[in-house]
Amino acid sequence: MTYRNIFILIIILTLGACTKESTTVIDNNEPNPTISEIPEISLESVSSTNVMAYVDSLAFVVKYTDGNGDLGDADADIMSIEIMDTRDAENLIFKYHLSPRAPLDAEISITGTLEIVLQNTILLDGNNAQETTTFKIKMKDRAGNWSNEVETEVITISN
Repeated sequence: MTYRNIFILIIILTLGACTKESTTVIDNNEPNPTISEIPEISLESVSSTNVMAYVDSLAFVVKYTDGNGDLGDADADIMSIEIMDTRDAENLIFKYHLSPRAPLDAEISITGTLEIVLQNTILLDGNNAQETTTFKIKMKDRAGNWSNEVETEVITISN
């Protein structure tokens, strides 16, 4: 056999040994806990804490983890992400479509980061030169499970 054939054989054997689930053993020989099928998110960053109303965008970087990979939907009409402006929690909810993060027929654990951009903000009271708020973010998987909710630090919106 040539080195090329041996290399190809090693690749094939390595890929054939992969399984759908994997357990990592830690020092005390106990397996790591499995990842929940309910999505979990954390807020990695926000582009700014001071924005101009009607002008500046806000970008939120969110890290997600999901135990069965059912985050996102192929149907662009399904909104899986919600960002709520806490100044008016009932009326200022921005909804976003999330494309599938894994193949639709796969059941795999996934993790990654996602940037969500809120195009601009507004001042609720036109008489104010500035207002402060926080934003709460959550995601829903195809099974209808909502993730935990993360909240930004205080954002100042100026005129």
